[in-house]
Amino acid sequence: MSTPHTSSTFDCRSCAACCHARPGTILVSSEDLVRWRREGREDILNGLMEGHFSESAFAMRPDDVCIHLGTPASSKDCSIYDTRGYSCHALQPGSRQCLEARRERSTSDTARVGPPGLGKSEPAT
Repeated sequence: MSTPHTSSTFDCRSCAACCHARPGTILVSSEDLVRWRREGREDILNGLMEGHFSESAFAMRPDDVCIHLGTPASSKDCSIYDTRGYSCHALQPGSRQCLEARRERSTSDTARVGPPGLGKSEPAT
């Protein structure tokens, strides 16, 4: 019997699996747009592209990674984490979507953080 995953077993800010996506798929809500205008975050607003379903979306780098991924402290941290979009905020650590993104990104360059058995490879101990 498998043990349910809890958000405390995952560290989003050192994973970034969900930040790798097809262009136009990390959608931005109208509420996000209003909030970023109110916050004066032109840097975020200017970095949007047309996304699926005629929605706005975060632009992607040429390697299909969100343009907001990476900080001076960590290449896997979100540079706008404190004001990230609703779709990013709503993707809960350990959720089905989280686990799917981690499986898709489980390569030697992506740290596996979470319970044993998650992903295709596990670091040797």
